[in-house]
Amino acid sequence: MDCVRFHFLKVGHGDCTIIHWPKRTQGEESIDERIMMVDIYHDENQKGCENVIEYYKANFKDYDGSIKPIFRLVCSHPHQDHICGLQQLCDDNEIEVLNFWDLDHSFVPNDFNGHPTHEEDWQAYEALGRSSSEPKVLKYTRETTPKPYWNDDGDRITILAPSIYLINKAHYNEDGSPKDQIEIDEMSYALSIRINDRSVILAGDGRNEPVWNDIYENCKDVLKQCYVLKAGHHGHEASFHEDAVKLMAPIVIVLSNSEDDNDEYGAETLYKKACPYAGIYKTWEGTVIVEVPFDSQKAIRIS
Repeated sequence: MDCVRFHFLKVGHGDCTIIHWPKRTQGEESIDERIMMVDIYHDENQKGCENVIEYYKANFKDYDGSIKPIFRLVCSHPHQDHICGLQQLCDDNEIEVLNFWDLDHSFVPNDFNGHPTHEEDWQAYEALGRSSSEPKVLKYTRETTPKPYWNDDGDRITILAPSIYLINKAHYNEDGSPKDQIEIDEMSYALSIRINDRSVILAGDGRNEPVWNDIYENCKDVLKQCYVLKAGHHGHEASFHEDAVKLMAPIVIVLSNSEDDNDEYGAETLYKKACPYAGIYKTWEGTVIVEVPFDSQKAIRIS
């Protein structure tokens, strides 16, 4: 495989993205194959959607038939449409998780309505966050010094959000008093993954204010490298930042949404106006796989 493969799964009103880096060489060094999962969502009541666990086990097998480990599981933020299915993943003895990216927060759900497994998935999320062995728990911000396995010598991930400013704003009012309810989506992970001189940006769930204003003001050089954009907050209008989208100027835009989401608050028209030559793909129509070759002269492939 001469490319990094991005799987944007059809999961209905939720998110799950799987990124597969093949084994590769850089100079005289060999870099191991790595698989990263960003969020997980599974609802057995949504017909036609992927069962994330079964999809993973079918598509990420080793030569001997064993299931490849998840090198990096990233929880962009622990809202139910990003963690439901986590208990099922933790209970599956065939899938090993090596590193768990969490957020530094004090958020607790008000209730566990809206998804049949939400409470047990929240408990699984809390247990992962308290792990003292494997998976290794890592909590990063934009200001964090990159570690050897995810900087330019590894998987080339740049953290766009959260920043320390966004974490504080999510937790505290302007007068410094704690908020009654943590705005956890306003400090969700937004990431840029670079493949040579092209990048794929996973925009997270933050709204245009304050999150994308903060990213736009502080990360312009990174945004300019974008070729593929996974639109913010399931393609919601509230996460559309016109200046940032125009600066990114992606050639591929992926909306991870359900059909109802798309009809009720989808920003497809706004994205088309800002990027008239971009192809727009929506996961409610089916799982989207984007292959970004290491050779920048080769075209991005979509299936």
